[in-house]
Amino acid sequence: MTTTPDLRPDPGFEQLLCSVLPRLAGAGPLDPALDLKEAGLDSMATIELLVRLEDTYDVEFPEETLTAATFATPAALWGVLNAQRAVAH
Repeated sequence: MTTTPDLRPDPGFEQLLCSVLPRLAGAGPLDPALDLKEAGLDSMATIELLVRLEDTYDVEFPEETLTAATFATPAALWGVLNAQRAVAH
């Protein structure tokens, strides 16, 4: 049996994003295409988000995934995170 990655983020992912980007809190469901940079994701917030994602999901983002494209939108970030979860488990 093959497992396919979950394309929809889990609630913890959304909460984590909102905790790092307070502008998103209380804004309702997260738009998968939201521009995270416009939502306040600067270099310091990116590092905080990366560390919290790695700790929460027990994964490590390889250096080649640490690009602007990975952190561009919630959907892009979830896709990379999910790929790392599949590798880790």
